[in-house]
Parts: sequence; C-alpha cells; structure tokens
Amino acid sequence: MNKATKFLSSAIGLLAALTAFASPPDTILRNATFHTLDEKTPIARAVAITDGRIEALGTETEILGLAGPGTTVVDLSGRTVLPGLIDAHGHLAGLGELSLGVIDLAGTKTYQEVLDAVAQRVSASRPGEWIIGRGWDHESWPPPHRELPTHEALSAISPENPVWLARVDGHAALANKAAMDLAGIDPGVSSPAGGEIIRDERGEPTGVFVDNAEGLIARVIPESVGGDPRAVILAAQRRCFEVGLTGVHDMGVHPATARMYRQMADSGELKLRVSAMIPANVALRYMSENEPIDHPVVTVRGCKLYMDGAMGSRGAWLLAPYADRPTGPEGEPYVGLAVSDPAFIEAVAKLALERGFQVATHAIGDRANREVLDAYKRAAETRAPSSVTELGELGSLRFLAEARFRIEHAQLLSRSDIPRFAKLGVIASMQPTHCTSDMRWVDDRVGPERSKGAYAWRSLQRAGVRIAGGSDFPVESHNPFLGIYAAVTRQNLEGEPTGGWHPRERLSRMDALRSMTIDAAYASFHEGTRGSLSPGKYADLIVLDRDVMTCDPREIPGTRVLMTMVGGEVVFRTE
Repeated sequence: MNKATKFLSSAIGLLAALTAFASPPDTILRNATFHTLDEKTPIARAVAITDGRIEALGTETEILGLAGPGTTVVDLSGRTVLPGLIDAHGHLAGLGELSLGVIDLAGTKTYQEVLDAVAQRVSASRPGEWIIGRGWDHESWPPPHRELPTHEALSAISPENPVWLARVDGHAALANKAAMDLAGIDPGVSSPAGGEIIRDERGEPTGVFVDNAEGLIARVIPESVGGDPRAVILAAQRRCFEVGLTGVHDMGVHPATARMYRQMADSGELKLRVSAMIPANVALRYMSENEPIDHPVVTVRGCKLYMDGAMGSRGAWLLAPYADRPTGPEGEPYVGLAVSDPAFIEAVAKLALERGFQVATHAIGDRANREVLDAYKRAAETRAPSSVTELGELGSLRFLAEARFRIEHAQLLSRSDIPRFAKLGVIASMQPTHCTSDMRWVDDRVGPERSKGAYAWRSLQRAGVRIAGGSDFPVESHNPFLGIYAAVTRQNLEGEPTGGWHPRERLSRMDALRSMTIDAAYASFHEGTRGSLSPGKYADLIVLDRDVMTCDPREIPGTRVLMTMVGGEVVFRTE
C-alpha cells in the first residue's frame, strides 16, 4: 500500500468515526441517580441509548450535549436507576403456572388453610380433574402441628379429584388417595433410590413423597395440567418485569421448551433474557448432539443436575446425621438423600468440558457440596487438554474456572470446603431469601455449631468466590428486593432476629446488588453485554421509587419498580 492509499484509508476511517460519534442517540434518560456498576463511572446523572445499547453516561450537561433533533429525552424526576436485575436461579414455568391455575399455597399458616384452598378448587372442578398446588410449609404451622401432613383429610374433601400439592421447596409433595390409586401406590411399593415414601407406624403411605419418590406420582399427571406453555411463559415474563427482573437463569428447561423460547424471542413475544439450563435426564444426550446456543434473548449452554434434596424435608445430604432425625426407617444413621450418583455428576461434567457447556448442580447439604466439588475436580483432571495438563494441577484448575461450573444453593457447607470453591473457580449460586425462610429451624436440623456454615455468603466472598444471586422462584418470591434485603440484614420482614441471624455472613448493599447484576451475568457468560450500565452493553435498566443503596434497610422490601427497560425498549411502566 503506497503513502497516498494509506492516507486515503486513514481519512475514510477518521471520517467514519467522526460520523458515528456525531450521530445523536435515540434516547436520553436524565435527572436521576444511576447506580451503574460501571468501574469508570459508578454514579451517573444521565445516560444516552442508541440501538438498544448504552452509548454514553455521565453528567446531564455531558449527555444532553449529545442530543439531536430526533432524540427522545426522558426526565426521570430525580428517581433511582439500577441495571436490570438478573435472577440467577428461577423456574419460569412454575411462576407462570401460579398465575394460570396452580393453587398458590405460599403463606398458608395451617394445614386447614391448605385444605380450604383445595376444597374451593374442588367445588369448581369436574370429577377426575387433577388439582395441583404448591407452596405449603409445615414449618410455618403452629405447634403441635409442625409435622408433615397426612392424606386422610385431603382425601376426604377430594375423593374423586386427584390432588398433588408440592411443598414450598419442591422436594416433597402430598398426594391424596385418588392420586395414589392412579399411580398404583400401596404398602408394597418400595421407595426408589434417592427418594422416600413417608409411611405411618403401620407401614401405610401417608401421602408424602420426598425427592425421587415424587416421580411415582408425577409420571401419571397429564402434560396438559398447568395451562398453555406459551401463556405460562408470558405470564411469568410479565411478573418478572413488574419487579425489575430483565434476566433469569431458568433451571431444568426441556429442549422442546427451550426451542419454544427461541421461537417466542424471534417473534418478539419473549423479551426477558433467559439462560436456560437443560435438565439432568437429557443432559448427556443433549450435549452430545447440540452446540451451545448464545442468542441475545435465549441462551442454552448449560445443564442442571441434582446431588441431594432440601433441608426442610430432610432430604439434604449431610456429613453427619440430622440433629432432629438421627436415625432412618431401619434404624441406620440418617444423613439425608443422594438423589444422584456422584459418578453421574462427574460424567456430565466431563462431557460438558469437552463440548463447551456449563454444569450447575443443586447441592444443599455439606456432604452434597463436597461430593460435587470432588466430581468437578476429577472431571477437570481427566478432560483438560494436554496443553493445560502439562501445567499440572494449576492447569486443570484454570481449565475448570474458565468453564464457570456452578453449585446451586450451597446452603450448608463444611468450613473446610469454602476455600475450595475459590480454588476450583466454582460459582456459588445462592438465594438470600432461603436463609431468612429457613433460619427458624436450621439449628434444629443440624445443631448450632454446624449451622455456622449455613448460607455463608460473606465467608465465601472473603475466600474469593463469586456469588450469583437469585430467588429460586416460585419456591420463594420472585421479588429481587426481598433478596437484597435478606442479604444485607439476614432478618425476616419483621426485623427478626435483632442484628440478623449469624450476622457476620451479611453482605454489603453493593455486594448484594452485584450478585444480581454483574456477577449473575458472569455466571451465564454475559458480563460483556449485561449486568452494568456501561457503554456498549444492552440498555437493560429499571427505575425505582427509592434509592435502595441509601434508604433505611427496612424500606428495601417495599421498593416499587416504576419502569423496566430491556434493550432500550420500555417493557413495563406503572400507571
């Protein structure tokens, strides 16, 4: 290339750059406090948006100076703006179904209230029609009724309609006699591996099925129960936008549903950014036959596995017996349930490392968390390429960290395993409201000493672990401000206990916000396009009625979202 050609090329490039810079933004949002999470400009007073992305942020004078004749300028009247919040662990179908027919039993305070809700639905149903509900929590019932329920009263009010009521954590459910009859459940049916049919002193099924035993009933429930799949997802999307969620990591999404998400995104129906995790039962086949999908709206590059159950239903897998159930049905030490073989976790992890997929494994008990960390480490040691293994353990650890494997919940940890998360580069995907829901009975389950390793957010953070925040909706409320409040106070909505439960594990407001923005984006490989209000990233943001970063902590749960924007488009606005 001669000098004249080089000069002409440089001049054309400079002219193109000046033209792009001179092009006015589509929209300017002004007169607000923007908590951007951008390292260079953490607080801004105005932002410019072009083609659905943040173009610039700064002072009002700086940003308004970019406006042109076609720029829409929006005065936000001094409100607070955050990046769109991302729930790193939710279940969209479950949330949508609560809007479209599934009985919401969250908040019921007695078994009688559960029965009353079912009786009302029975009266409006045809004989033989399935009745589905979820959300009951026997730990919220008054003593002496804080035991798992039995089916007799439920069967009496619904003799002709099969009923299936999931516990709040989803790891146990109650069936009536009609449902058990359809499933062929009688005293001779054995509990499956990784599950338990709860029985009375005579050996009769009580109607409660725990973890893998739930499948005995679930297999006879018609697929049509729950409503039209598209309507369910659109209902969930609406509820997410109303509370300021612009992204969700959707756990356990069947490939056919993931394809429906993509179709809905392409048609413009689905605007919520969804990172879908394929369920364990199809994970190996799916990863073998497919490449990861990274679409601006729908991403499919991970799978969701299970190592154990939940502490509330005593299915979490522990290193030592439960304090409040030290022995099992046969008199053996009772340590909960391993719902998968650790060898299966390892096999999936190996294939994921080979195919470029991510693994997210549900692990709640301390034994379950240790087994998953061990399985991930073994997978990395055997699947790391030769160029990496030549570096020894350091190379395999770096290889694993780049894969961004996750443990979902990580609720109870041995203190010795906390630094292993950081060493292995494993993300802790945790849900703060689980702590404030469960703190009432955790000491009963595992004793006061072991409970010091429960919901250990600050200890993990100090060890260098990245925490992706979420809610596990509809197990908990999908409202992210309840999670932020729980993270910074470790108190319930009544401000109890004073000072917070194990207060040394509280997070700062900024760390709590990061967990549901930039760190949640990192957990799905999207930190380059989401999670902060930074130039070049999507204009996903929310406008609030208060500044959650400075208000009294007790005011955080009452936060109202006034506007939600995804990709520069207003997808929700209050009246």
